[in-house]
Amino acid sequence: MKQLIAGGIGVISGILLFGFTSIAAAVYSPQLKETGYSREFGLYLSALWEVGVVPIIFSLIFFFSGLMFLFKATDREWRAKYFAVEEEKSAGDKET
Repeated sequence: MKQLIAGGIGVISGILLFGFTSIAAAVYSPQLKETGYSREFGLYLSALWEVGVVPIIFSLIFFFSGLMFLFKATDREWRAKYFAVEEEKSAGDKET
């Protein structure tokens, strides 16, 4: 259950961070039109570079780590539900 919650939070935070960074670049792009921007990258990519690439990288890390947690949580639940998988026993457990 903890992995499911962590995965959901990771995916949602990655999506929100990516969206807010994209919105910030879109709002900032008209100011770059007046001051000048790189013709090679274009107006939006230049604005995105000025806003910062680090939030985009963090959002991708959050998103994919959240997907990994979600996959682990659902994979464990599906195996327990549909396949005859025994629970892993610790060294302190005794068989009766």
